[in-house]
Amino acid sequence: MNAGLPGTGIGGIFYLASALVMPFREVYRRLRGHPVGDWRVVTGQLAITGGILGAMWVTGWLLGLALATARPIGTAGAALPPGNVLRFVSIALAFGTLAAVLAGVELLRLWVHRGRRSASHIRQETPLSHERSVVQQWRRVASLVVLAVIAAPVSLAQSPRRPPMRVHLARADSAWAARAESVAAREYAAVLAADPENSHATYRLAQLTRDDPAALRLFQRYVELEPEDPWGYMAVADALSRAGRYAEALRSYDAALRLAPGEPEAVAGRAKVFAPARAAAPAVTPLVSGSRDSDGNTTFRLGGSAELQARGPLRLGVEASHDRVTDGVSTAGLAQLALRAAWRPSRLASVEGALGGTRLERSDSGSTTVVPTGRVRARWRRSTHGVTVDVRAQRAVLAASPLLVNNRVLRTELRALVEIPVTRTLKLRGLGRTALLRDTADLNHRTALGGVVAVALSPAIELSGQVHQIRYSHASTAGYFAPRLAQVVEAGSYLELETPRGWLLAIDVGAGAQRVAEFGGQPGPWSRALRWYSLITAPLAPGRALQLEIEGEDSMVAREAATTAGAWRYGSAALSLRWAL
Repeated sequence: MNAGLPGTGIGGIFYLASALVMPFREVYRRLRGHPVGDWRVVTGQLAITGGILGAMWVTGWLLGLALATARPIGTAGAALPPGNVLRFVSIALAFGTLAAVLAGVELLRLWVHRGRRSASHIRQETPLSHERSVVQQWRRVASLVVLAVIAAPVSLAQSPRRPPMRVHLARADSAWAARAESVAAREYAAVLAADPENSHATYRLAQLTRDDPAALRLFQRYVELEPEDPWGYMAVADALSRAGRYAEALRSYDAALRLAPGEPEAVAGRAKVFAPARAAAPAVTPLVSGSRDSDGNTTFRLGGSAELQARGPLRLGVEASHDRVTDGVSTAGLAQLALRAAWRPSRLASVEGALGGTRLERSDSGSTTVVPTGRVRARWRRSTHGVTVDVRAQRAVLAASPLLVNNRVLRTELRALVEIPVTRTLKLRGLGRTALLRDTADLNHRTALGGVVAVALSPAIELSGQVHQIRYSHASTAGYFAPRLAQVVEAGSYLELETPRGWLLAIDVGAGAQRVAEFGGQPGPWSRALRWYSLITAPLAPGRALQLEIEGEDSMVAREAATTAGAWRYGSAALSLRWAL
């Protein structure tokens, strides 16, 4: 078999050459006045030969595309030869091989059969015919030799001449010293293509591709090649910690410390990873919260969650809670249970969600109903300062009052946020929400659109200007306020401060104006619209923290929930304790 010609051996190549020669042979016989063969046979053979050669050319073309697209670790950064060499080299090498074989056969035949011609045959030959026979034999050999000589340079010219591995290694080290990272990566990749066991090139290429997921596999390969080098284990641990695989990173740091006890960088790296490793460890989180609004509705919640790391960036857990909702006259209850999962393949992307059910305990008859509820959220960011997409879907019970619970008001909502950075400090955000509100007797549709212009004064402080518009398809008597139109214009500010010891303070406030148009009426006057959200996290130990959330709002139509009246004020507080096991 010949490389580059699947299913085509020397015999097949001889067939192709014979078919290509057939029309010239027929033309030659016609010019000499000899009987001519059937041209239909010649045409058919030429068609078959053209199909085979075309298939060989397409095969080489597809292989060239595949090799140009694929980027294995061992050859990362190595450039392919210019042009599509495979489609030409395969054919040139094949015919060059055929020419060499035929020339060798003819030379051996002349050598073996010299002097074996029978004496009677020699006597029957005339000197002229013998001379013609010898000339024809040598012409045949000369033509084959010329064909081989022509084919060999073509194939050699088409195949790239690669410099020796030591040349690539010297170029790579020089580029590394000169901080020419792209050149160094290409040359180290060329070294690995020639010698996959070269540990020096493996380590350097991993350092040059540190931000690429393939860097982790290169560092792990270096550890296989140099198992007694503690720096290899430290490099693996650093790559694992960047990928959020903290438990595995701790094990790699432990391996490095076994080889080099007391190494300062290994000790410091392990200490740095220990806190997030504890944060990623299995944990339980008890929760207690309460809220009250201006209509006298009060909600008290008691619940908690438990979670563990299933595999790599995947975390699984369960959450449960019980809510008691009262307006001072009647009381309703909700019990929720759900399984949840969170998957963070990288620091720029995450998917999390929960799926379960909620049992509604009506205040009037004491009967219960179980409805399926859940949520899912997907976040993706192109780069650290790139475009951000945040998509959420949720199905939950509106439980701001006993009346809403008694009417079994369910909200199924889909919302999306897209953030586009114009500069490093200026960002544009677009928000869109659509929701179906279903109760025992009605189905309503709520839509909301918003735009935000945000300016980052520092990494911790952001100012923004926001415009929001909310619409309902019709009014409702199920217990929530549903105007035809609500418009909000506000200025917002976001502040986030974190100390080296892990204390965190986040504040999100907004102040502006709002107006509402009920069905059958015109927009009313502008009135104030205020909101407040704050989060305080107090670290107790690695993986253990106390968290307090405080939220308040003063508006006619809430953007996040459903109000129970046209003028509405609301306040809530939640306290939770995360305890890593």
